[in-house]
Amino acid sequence: MIRTYRFRVYPTDEQKAALSCSFGSVRYVYNAALAYRCKAYERRGESIYYYGTVKLLNKLKAAKPWLREAYSQCLQMLLRNLDAAFSNFFRNPETTGYPRFKKKDSAQSLQYPQGVKADFQRQMLYFPKTGWVSCVFHRRFKGGIRTVTLRKEKSGAYYASVLVDDGKNAEDIPAGRNVESESDVLGIDMGVKTLATCSDGTFYKNGKYLSESEKRLKKEQRNLSRKKKGSKNRAKQRIKVARIHERIANQRKDAIEKATAGIAGKSHAAVAVENLNIKGMQKNHHLAKTVSDASMSFFLTRLETKCISKGMHFVKVDRWFASSQTCSVCGFVNKETKDLRIREWECPECHTRHDRDANASLNIAREGYHLIARLPMDGGEVTPVETDKVDESAKAPKKPDVGETGRVPETSSLEAPRL
Repeated sequence: MIRTYRFRVYPTDEQKAALSCSFGSVRYVYNAALAYRCKAYERRGESIYYYGTVKLLNKLKAAKPWLREAYSQCLQMLLRNLDAAFSNFFRNPETTGYPRFKKKDSAQSLQYPQGVKADFQRQMLYFPKTGWVSCVFHRRFKGGIRTVTLRKEKSGAYYASVLVDDGKNAEDIPAGRNVESESDVLGIDMGVKTLATCSDGTFYKNGKYLSESEKRLKKEQRNLSRKKKGSKNRAKQRIKVARIHERIANQRKDAIEKATAGIAGKSHAAVAVENLNIKGMQKNHHLAKTVSDASMSFFLTRLETKCISKGMHFVKVDRWFASSQTCSVCGFVNKETKDLRIREWECPECHTRHDRDANASLNIAREGYHLIARLPMDGGEVTPVETDKVDESAKAPKKPDVGETGRVPETSSLEAPRL
């Protein structure tokens, strides 16, 4: 299997100067190849692909001898990345933007397809034409190195992303655990106030790291806007702003990694979450900043990866499932709780006092169990409230998404993994 490890590297001043030249060469060739492909199509209607840009690279090396100082395979890899960028754009132009030119002030990167070596004893990484660079191996990896991407962030920090093939196959992943009851499924309700509320009573707070650093960030950005463009003071101030952004991102990532590791380390056989429309939530100008600061997409991605590696089932409940409106005790659907300001409510039927997020997590766990076990939505014991709702919905035309009882129909497009 292929795994990625990210390490912090500390090049010397001499190595930084050499890497700066390599970054400039890569940026120059990328922009020249992008402009060449755009002009070829605008003037002649000709589509240039990877091998056409390789011929351009040979001509550029002949005209610009300083391009030969950079590692040749790094220049070839960026041409492949440019070709992949165009392929992704034409495949799905709505989600993937048109390839853009690289800027000097943006993050810089070099991709090494081979030639990189790791020395764990000396804590160093070897890069062709750069030499041995000090590296902090916070954990060791086993397997062969496939590709290494050396990246310089806007803050001036250097990171190496090492792609490793550990030699394991899909068969080596632990088999899925048996789901015998609803207690084997951990339901997770995600929100803005609390990032994740689990059905077992645990919850993970939303750090709101952007809000905590927003005052300082505004001050530094205001100072940046007053600096003269092209001056050294502006370059220094730009690094200060970039470091604040990097610190916020690191805080957010660290919290999410710890939270997902804690959830994946539980004894449950399955994890059920809501299939949230995060992009739609970001369109609400009242919640956009908070939703983006919570980084829900990254949370769900990391959680799914860790659960599958632990042999746990991972299911997504339909976003239209009324998890927050349904009483987890009797099944009554309280439509008044659509208002997000209502954090606690009492069921009119069974008079049970519910916390909004905790009640939703219990309903998500139950619905996740139904999806995994492929049980009928109306199977088992039916409460009187559910019976009345079924009788009323039988007379009315059926809705295509959610039934009157708040249950997801059996014709849901969600497929549960086989046990």
